[in-house]
Amino acid sequence: MPGRLGKQADIWAQVAFYSGLGFIIPGGAVGGYFLGWLLGTWLHIGQWLAVLMAFFGVAGGIVEVLQLLTRAERKNSNGNDSGSRPR
Repeated sequence: MPGRLGKQADIWAQVAFYSGLGFIIPGGAVGGYFLGWLLGTWLHIGQWLAVLMAFFGVAGGIVEVLQLLTRAERKNSNGNDSGSRPR
């Protein structure tokens, strides 16, 4: 029974990890827009800086998601090796 509980906890950890990925890109967009809005207001340049920073936030969020997924895939493939590598 202890093995089953550990496996179930691992599944829920994966659910939490992958559901959290959905907040990274919108969070980057909102954070970038807010930062651009603050800078645009402070520098009296207008709202185009807010939109530009929102795009940079989206790009940064996409890069972050890709890095996290690559790291998770690498960790998963290393954990599933059936003794092909000495430990």
